[in-house]
Amino acid sequence: MKKKRIRTIAGMLLLTGLLFGCAGSQRLSDHFDEAEVKAAAEEVIQTLNSKEVEALVEEQWNTVMKNAVDADMLKEQIVPIVEELGEFEGFDKEAVTGAKDPDTEQEFAVAVIKVKYEKRKAQFTISFDEDMKVAGFFIK
Repeated sequence: MKKKRIRTIAGMLLLTGLLFGCAGSQRLSDHFDEAEVKAAAEEVIQTLNSKEVEALVEEQWNTVMKNAVDADMLKEQIVPIVEELGEFEGFDKEAVTGAKDPDTEQEFAVAVIKVKYEKRKAQFTISFDEDMKVAGFFIK
C-alpha cells in the first residue's frame, strides 16, 4: 500500500514534467548556464532536505508547479520519503541536458542529480524554465 502511494505521488509530481520526457533530451540551450542549473538543482534538494517546503514552493516553483504541487502535498507525501533516506551525505553524479516543449517551443534545462544519503541513494530529476524556476520535479 505504501509503495503504491509513493508511486502515485511521484507520478503526480512528474505530471508537470511529463512533456520534457516526450521531447527527449537534447543539448542545453544557450539560455541556460550548466553550472547555474546544477547549483539551482542542489539548492532545491537542500531546501527539501531541510524541510523548508513553503520556501521551496513560494520561491523556487514556477506557476504551473505551484498549481500542481503545493507545500502541504510536499509535507505529507515527499518529506517522509526524504526522511526515510536518512541523513544527507552529499551529491554524487550530476548531469544537465536540455528539453523543449514540442507544442510551445519553450526550452527547459533538466538536471539529474544522484544524492548520497545515510541509508541509500536517491536520484532527483529537476526541470527549470528560462526564469530558473522549477518546472518539473521527480525523485526515485
